[in-house]
Amino acid sequence: MNCLQFEDAISEYLDCGLAKPVRRTFCEHLLACRPCHQTFNDVREVLDDCRALREASENSVLAFVGVKQRIINATSAGEMLSCRTLDALISDYFDGNIESSYETIFSEHFAVCGSCRRLVDGVRESLEAPEIVEVPDQLYDRIFAATIGARRAA
Repeated sequence: MNCLQFEDAISEYLDCGLAKPVRRTFCEHLLACRPCHQTFNDVREVLDDCRALREASENSVLAFVGVKQRIINATSAGEMLSCRTLDALISDYFDGNIESSYETIFSEHFAVCGSCRRLVDGVRESLEAPEIVEVPDQLYDRIFAATIGARRAA
């Protein structure tokens, strides 16, 4: 994906309208191209701020308080990987499908984002857990009944 294709796909990505292969290519370009990443962050933050302004009272001065600082905070260092992008790439990250050169970008994000750091730590702990949990037989029946509404033949 080149930069022009990336810019054309930003709106569809933010609206969750990209097909999975295109979304992956989009995210890879987002990680690899700092100028496009900056553009993406700017567009995302402006859209988020516009939604917030629209929801606020049209005549309220309070609607404009803090907008400038929120935009500055969201586009500064440490936001090179958004939480949304991390969420889209987390399975690839743990499957080893993210290039090692992007590891630094992930680490920078984890350093400033406690919620993503907790998420990744939780996933890592669950993947490294050596315990095997015994599943009770009735659990299968309950899942089966909840999904299709009938009991499984014994």
